[in-house]
Amino acid sequence: MNILAIDTSTEYLSLAVMKNGKISSRIHKKAAMAHSSILVPSIDKILKKSKLKIKDIDCFAISIGPGSFTGLRIGVTTVKALAYSLNKKIVAVPTLDVIAWNAKNFQGIICPVLDARKNKVYSCIYKSDGHKIKRISRYMLLPMEELEKKLKLYDKIYKLGDGVDLLGRSFSRLRRDQDQTLLRKVWHPKAEVLARFAVDEIKMKKFIKPEDLEPMYIYSRECDIKGK
Repeated sequence: MNILAIDTSTEYLSLAVMKNGKISSRIHKKAAMAHSSILVPSIDKILKKSKLKIKDIDCFAISIGPGSFTGLRIGVTTVKALAYSLNKKIVAVPTLDVIAWNAKNFQGIICPVLDARKNKVYSCIYKSDGHKIKRISRYMLLPMEELEKKLKLYDKIYKLGDGVDLLGRSFSRLRRDQDQTLLRKVWHPKAEVLARFAVDEIKMKKFIKPEDLEPMYIYSRECDIKGK
């Protein structure tokens, strides 16, 4: 199976082609506000690297947010159009899940934190054993102070994302400063990770119809933690 994974949820454009279970090509570059002009040419470029045509793609994997409203709309609209015209499958994955996997080797609590403006952050809480990650909270939009209160329930915490510095607390209670700084810089979601998420979703046949595909919108009322 051939999968094209697309993430336009942040200032980076991230694309990856998974060909027969292996990542055959990828693009991960800063796009600023240029997603609309570089997405389609970048898709053509990455397909050529993999020696594929767009019709050879069996499933599109899209990161649906939360994140940049404009970036998400561009990615979602493109995938909807391609999947509909080619009659292909779509898998949608929350961006916070993809970001959390940047710290997959950490044993403890992983917490992506994205700046949502107006003193609020997008976040989610995950538990990792160093190999597998389990989501233990809802996807949240909440004031920074409320997230800090929720995190007080835990001891080993790894935070990552552009909202980390806004919290005003240590990035991690376990890592050295240089490690913390590095992860802050490389937190952006990566399409090759998204493609691997898609494999599991495909096995479970968790597809979404083009007409039903929308960016993930999170509201403040969805802030309750399910587990510890």
